[in-house]
Amino acid sequence: MFQSAWFQSTIGIIASILVLLMPFQKLIPIELSMLETVAVVTYAWSVWLLAKNNPLGWWIGLVGTALYGIVFYQAKLYAEVGLQAFYLITSVQAIYIWLRGGQNHTEKPVGHISRKGLILTTVLAIASIFALRSFLIAIRGAAPFWDALTTVMSLVAHLYLMGRLVESWYLWMTVDVIYVPLYASRHLYLTSILYAIFGLMAWSGLKNFQRIDREQQLKVLEQ
Repeated sequence: MFQSAWFQSTIGIIASILVLLMPFQKLIPIELSMLETVAVVTYAWSVWLLAKNNPLGWWIGLVGTALYGIVFYQAKLYAEVGLQAFYLITSVQAIYIWLRGGQNHTEKPVGHISRKGLILTTVLAIASIFALRSFLIAIRGAAPFWDALTTVMSLVAHLYLMGRLVESWYLWMTVDVIYVPLYASRHLYLTSILYAIFGLMAWSGLKNFQRIDREQQLKVLEQ
């Protein structure tokens, strides 16, 4: 209960400060944009809900995804633009999977990736990173390797989260650590701060999913 209240308060405080700073953005060294501000707040809210295993986070994330597609296009992080488009399409599918992806169209339980699935996604991810890096170099994208790495890792993490897999949060924590300096290097300071907060949320999501998984296993043993 305390943790839930803490996250809500944190998001509320961040949103309030960012909005209040908007009229003074010309007087401070950090470049702020209303578009990025709204995207930050919306994304933070959606990730917090997903970390709490709440499907509503997918719906709210649709707004943040659309806004970030524009923000990343302006920053010339083209792989991230494509990633946001993928998020937009698959988030609707994720809602159905979470709510009707279980047996007999019931709610899908929290689970783990199989060893075969882990090996397959790892091989495909490595190949995709180098292929995407070459493409980004060709179109003169910013930070091609890091953009490709974070894009592919985020893609895999998103697919894992769509399946309600515990392993998704390990990937999200790793990606968030890389994203913080990457976005700061592109002057997306609010987004950089956001992803630092996402790292904490991913850790919370991991602990929450692990707890739910244990409770599910106990219920199976009791039956």
